[in-house]
Amino acid sequence: MFANVQIKIINQLKSNTMKFDRNIYNIILVHASRTWERLRLEQPHQEMPLDNIESAEALPSVADFVIGTDLVQEFLKSRDGNVWDKFGDGCSDTYIEKVSREYIVKNYL
Repeated sequence: MFANVQIKIINQLKSNTMKFDRNIYNIILVHASRTWERLRLEQPHQEMPLDNIESAEALPSVADFVIGTDLVQEFLKSRDGNVWDKFGDGCSDTYIEKVSREYIVKNYL
């Protein structure tokens, strides 16, 4: 599953259908990591199915998924901060953490 996300992202980048920005990706990765940790604290015994080393390998898959979402792609193309208003909260952090949470819950819990 994780390899499929990364392969899809690489193929989209190669075909030029996806925008990529290393700084934005790093921000997404930080938010995904924070979301992972919040979810970990909510689990029985405060443990995730993956240990710390494995989670470090899984987090880029979460960030890959988030950066490929339509809303983030629209922002990367337009650089218009009003894009986040379409989400209803007007805040990129909230959107990134919501999508990260949904992805982590679906794929890791």
